[in-house]
Amino acid sequence: MGQYYKTINLDDKQWMYGHDFGSGIKLMEHSWVGNNFVGAIMELMLKGGLWYKKRIVWAGGYYGEEEQEVDYYGQCSQSGKIISTIFMDEDTQKKVKLVNHTKKLYVRYDELPDNDGWIVNPLPLLIACGNNRGGGDYYECNPDYNKVGIWAGDILSIKFAVPKNQWYKKFVVRFQKR
Repeated sequence: MGQYYKTINLDDKQWMYGHDFGSGIKLMEHSWVGNNFVGAIMELMLKGGLWYKKRIVWAGGYYGEEEQEVDYYGQCSQSGKIISTIFMDEDTQKKVKLVNHTKKLYVRYDELPDNDGWIVNPLPLLIACGNNRGGGDYYECNPDYNKVGIWAGDILSIKFAVPKNQWYKKFVVRFQKR
């Protein structure tokens, strides 16, 4: 059975849902550059946006079933749901840098692998909680599977320039759906 995902700003207890953007809600149904749902979240993560430098998770509905896991998905209340009317388009998404302020790392979107016109967006995968527990997830047979979820709950932002601070290092991901 498929696992559904909500994107949650842990600091402000806000969340978003793919169906509100006409998008699928399984992880790999929306984790591609150009998707409106992911583009809306990316827009919120720009400087001045509601989710700029916030702790964010892409929470699966099956996460929280095991000991020591928090059921982020189940804790979302209707009052915390937000719907953005703006989103970052595909061309703009290809120009950004996803910045992890907790780990001092960044991902360059202009260096992501293109698989016949499809580019996997690393944002949902890097912050996914509960991956590989349902249909539509990112599986072990795919490149960089071991990187899924390693940024979950970290402080993140979207920028157009490489961070100037010398402590920030480039982080390479090669997510591809096979």
